[in-house]
Amino acid sequence: MNNMGSSSSPYGQTVSNQLSATATAAAPLKGIIFDMDGTLIQLNVVNELIQRIYQVADEDPLGKCLERDDLDVMIAKLSPEGQRKAKKTIVEILQRHVDNMTIQEGGPELVAFLARNGVKRAVLTRNYERNAIVMQQMYAQVMTEATFDLIIGKDTPYDTSFPPEQEIPKADRIRQICNIWGCDTNEVIMMGDSITDDIVEGNRAGCGGTVLLQPIGYQLNHFYGTRIGDSRERTPTMCVESLTDVRHFFAAQMNNDVCYQQGEM
Repeated sequence: MNNMGSSSSPYGQTVSNQLSATATAAAPLKGIIFDMDGTLIQLNVVNELIQRIYQVADEDPLGKCLERDDLDVMIAKLSPEGQRKAKKTIVEILQRHVDNMTIQEGGPELVAFLARNGVKRAVLTRNYERNAIVMQQMYAQVMTEATFDLIIGKDTPYDTSFPPEQEIPKADRIRQICNIWGCDTNEVIMMGDSITDDIVEGNRAGCGGTVLLQPIGYQLNHFYGTRIGDSRERTPTMCVESLTDVRHFFAAQMNNDVCYQQGEM
């Protein structure tokens, strides 16, 4: 886990009604947990990873009949040679991904806005922690504010009860982040571009809201054959087309809170 520093006291606004739909009651917004690939950076390798690993499975004697679902679960059921090929493929794709990494438009402005208002920021990614740190450094080059309080990648240690290379469900990671921040899961928002990963895991963890980023108006990670809203877990509390939209949304919410508080004085 990479702890990038801490923010000032959280801004006193509550999670909006729209973003607290999964919570039992409105709770103070303590932080936002960001997916990385396709969210904080433009290049989304998820679809390529899925296609390539499916090809490895098709060529593996144990993989042909496996259900095409969670990649980590499927890879663990391949033959030793199939697992080796799959892991090598993942490393190659992710390295090329780092070499071509591009910041998502509106990302630095959103992260800086949250930092100025005391909202904690974490990165939770199935990419490697070292690659997420490269992303953080790119953000730091164009920001004067602190970037992220926490960075957690697929290889970030969780606890000793898990095997060294086991992928930890994002829902458990979300709870881990909240434990570090000293808050409940209904006080944070999970934001990402994948229904099957970011939205499902955020809802399973009981986040105060889940935000689906759809850069050109539709959800990019579609290889699992799922649709937005085809189950409660795959229903985001809000969909946006850009991170700029998210910043404008929170700015409006904060402005409304300030106006309300001034009116009460």
